[in-house]
Amino acid sequence: PEASLNNHGGVPLTLARMPADTDWAILELGMNHPGEIAPLSRMARPHVAMITTVAPAHMEAFGSLEGIAVEKASIFEGLEPAGHAILPEDLPVTQILRDAADRAGAIVVGFGRDGVAKPVKTEVAEGETRVRARVLGETLDFALATAGAHFVMNAVGVLAAITALGADLGQGWLFGRPVRHEQPADEQEGRFQPVGITRSR
Repeated sequence: PEASLNNHGGVPLTLARMPADTDWAILELGMNHPGEIAPLSRMARPHVAMITTVAPAHMEAFGSLEGIAVEKASIFEGLEPAGHAILPEDLPVTQILRDAADRAGAIVVGFGRDGVAKPVKTEVAEGETRVRARVLGETLDFALATAGAHFVMNAVGVLAAITALGADLGQGWLFGRPVRHEQPADEQEGRFQPVGITRSR
């Protein structure tokens, strides 16, 4: 990609360049000041909107973590009817996000230690992070080609978002290629497939 293109200039440019027959698009909506995200979300009209976290960035413009949460939560204002809001459950400002999603009429899916999508086991080995997660009632094994707890949480959130779009996570996709999962995850060739998804048995 050329760049993130996540602002008031980049998002409309991305949408304008998108072919008319595009089936799926993943857009990042960014902000530096209050009032930036809601217009971008109404322009993008997402079926699924995900907030990965709320961190103290651009505090000079927002004044508090709560102010940042309010701005980020405005992404839900552009959701399509019956759209899904994927949000972190373990933050001090989670309730702000949830309240905004409820006002938008969204179907709320929480991820994190207290969410309906959560990691239940993690192991860092050989430069990757191996994870067993529970996602909306499904137990899945997958591996990330990097190490870090925040990557695990974000990955679980992404799996929740993909599920909200109707994907069958048990098909085990690896960058668009099916991952073999006839055997249990720990018996597959190479033990864990990098960035692959496998139903736990």
